[in-house]
Amino acid sequence: MIEYYIFKHKGGQPQYTDAIVSVPNPELSMGIIASEKLGENAQSSKKIFSEIMRSDFITHEVHEIAEEVDKHINDKAEYMIFRITDTTISSMRKGGVYGKIVKNGELKVLPNGILHLEDEDRIICATEEFFSFLEDEEILVDSLFAESCQEWMSYMVRRISDINWLSGKNLSAVTLIVRSSE
Repeated sequence: MIEYYIFKHKGGQPQYTDAIVSVPNPELSMGIIASEKLGENAQSSKKIFSEIMRSDFITHEVHEIAEEVDKHINDKAEYMIFRITDTTISSMRKGGVYGKIVKNGELKVLPNGILHLEDEDRIICATEEFFSFLEDEEILVDSLFAESCQEWMSYMVRRISDINWLSGKNLSAVTLIVRSSE
């Protein structure tokens, strides 16, 4: 079983232009897009990204979904697409949206491609803006003390809020924990 928690906040911006799309199919597929750098094309790129993620194309391999996204949205778009099961995560990223994994008490950047997962592995996927307020040591400590995805996210959001009162740019993140299905 995969436990997850999604955090979306418009910050001090007039609107939320990022998107987090989750699709159970039967594995959990997710996509995060940061559209800020797209200016007036932000909303249309967000819409196209969401439509692709919610279409029948979601059954394709993750790299094929990323290729489809690249065909239809601006080159400046930054996104991450991943599919996760109890045993693997397959991911592709472009630009400043990426993931980090806590595995065996260590924090590492989540690579593009397929990675084997084990019980209690913890993953955070977020925009560069979200990560910019957090040190790796803070992410690691928060993940190890949290008993749930929501609690882990709360710790990190509290740290960000202490720095900027959540008044900056859009913030988008998802935490995931692999739970043994035994």
